[in-house]
Amino acid sequence: MGWKRRLYGSAELQERLGVSRVRVVQLTSRPDFPHPFDRLAGGAVWLVEDVEAWIAQHQPWKAKGADEPPPPES
Repeated sequence: MGWKRRLYGSAELQERLGVSRVRVVQLTSRPDFPHPFDRLAGGAVWLVEDVEAWIAQHQPWKAKGADEPPPPES
């Protein structure tokens, strides 16, 4: 049985979303981004399912199993 990640920290969000550390701070500061599950000495952590639900709603092209192309560049 494999180990399943239940939490995302800042580094995991960077990797999952494919964005910079600065962009993670911007996204996690948005009022529509999930509230952290907890705050540890190393920083905030979010439940994977909360973040994945947010991704599905706000960035569906990045959702797990998505086959939708990204929106055009502005």
